[in-house]
Amino acid sequence: MATILELLERSARNFPDLTAVRSPRQATSLTWSELRRRSLAAAGGLAQRGVRPGDRVAILFGNVLEFPVAFFAAIYAGAVVVPINARLTAAEVQGILRHAEVGVVIAGEETRDLPGPGCAVYPLDDLEDLAGKEIAYRPAPGDDAEILYTSGTTGSPKGVVMTHAAVVETAAMAAYEFGMRPGERVAVLMPLTHSAPLNLFLLGSVYTGSTVVLDAFNPRDPAAMLDVLAKERLQYLFAAPVAYLLGLRADPSRHDLSAMKRWVYGGAPMSADQVRAVRKAYGGSWMSVYGLTESGPNGMALADEDHEEHAGSLGWHPTVNTEIRLLADSGEEVATGVPGELVMRTPSSMRGYLKNPEATAEVLRDGWIHTGDMAVRDEQGYYWMLDRKKDLILSGGYNVYPREVEEAILTHPAVADVAVVAAPHPDWGETVAAVAVLKQGESLTLEELREHLRPILSSQKHPRRLEIVPALPRNATGKLLRHELRQRLA
Repeated sequence: MATILELLERSARNFPDLTAVRSPRQATSLTWSELRRRSLAAAGGLAQRGVRPGDRVAILFGNVLEFPVAFFAAIYAGAVVVPINARLTAAEVQGILRHAEVGVVIAGEETRDLPGPGCAVYPLDDLEDLAGKEIAYRPAPGDDAEILYTSGTTGSPKGVVMTHAAVVETAAMAAYEFGMRPGERVAVLMPLTHSAPLNLFLLGSVYTGSTVVLDAFNPRDPAAMLDVLAKERLQYLFAAPVAYLLGLRADPSRHDLSAMKRWVYGGAPMSADQVRAVRKAYGGSWMSVYGLTESGPNGMALADEDHEEHAGSLGWHPTVNTEIRLLADSGEEVATGVPGELVMRTPSSMRGYLKNPEATAEVLRDGWIHTGDMAVRDEQGYYWMLDRKKDLILSGGYNVYPREVEEAILTHPAVADVAVVAAPHPDWGETVAAVAVLKQGESLTLEELREHLRPILSSQKHPRRLEIVPALPRNATGKLLRHELRQRLA
């Protein structure tokens, strides 16, 4: 069983002069041998600053060339890497640093003031200048490698502890499922502080010797994403659905995207109609992925050839090194057509949540990750996501799945985006509330919406409240922050 360190060492030996990482925005690239050399130099600086194997080192960069250098420097030093999103507030950053007991932070010029007191903060070039003898430490596969903080869509984020072995299993799965090859160009536009961009695409590229091209998706300028894909002749992209949907406004047909071999989306649901719209606009081969930070991420994939009839589903089989089941609350497997909780077993599973044995025991049971996601398997064997178990709306004795209502509302020609959540009701306990973003120049009343839904959904699923907003609250990976909407409607 390999370690993260061995992946870089192998690519540096096999492809020393191929480009490992490129930043068009910084107009800078590193070959595999240069990435190894710079990471080793910075690891020497960390050792001189007192970092020892097992210590926790935070990385506070955006999607820039310094991120992979700092990441591997910490790994070479034997540290556990704690990547932190540079967009977080100082209070949020300091909360993570305290919880993870981080002693050293590697930060950029624009982020070095975020950690506050209690941590030693070093720019990457200072650490490289301190380089002494080569670090001799070599981690074991079972050693902790990362602590990834979940995106916090339901409250305070949790620290997910990943071992070297688990991360390598994730990278191997990505290499197999996406078909990446040495020297091929992989776009990483989503924040590297999250598990899919980091473990699937950065480290999957290190596994295969592919070239990582770093940039940052800007929702206010979706055309910039298309520009970099075209100019850099990029071949693989993972993005949240919101990036593809916003990109439609910039008209993908105006950009030469013919080099793209695989468009990958995940991290948030996309309706069947939305999937068909982006496939038509962008062209090429598409794959959806489903997984959790707690699983690597690992889980399920929907292949391009399955999109025509099954767009919007999770697919019919798990990824290469994973098992899946659908369970009732009793723990028994459910029959076809019956909703159940999706659980998975994979070698890329987390060790557990940092300092949270109760939450770990709730999610990890007998080696199976209980995802909290409700799904159903159809007659053809395809799995369809219903909703988060905790997002289920219990209205007057009926179970209402928000995603089913959202997909129905999106068929209204005036609606651009929508979220359905529970709102308190004095008689029914909860009622269905819709928060919608309308297309430019459109209007919509609750009565008009309910009339549109009459032939689509039974009446108990119809919204009893409708709010129109300019945008829905989402985190950096595009996930909807339902808890903020529930608080708004309470």
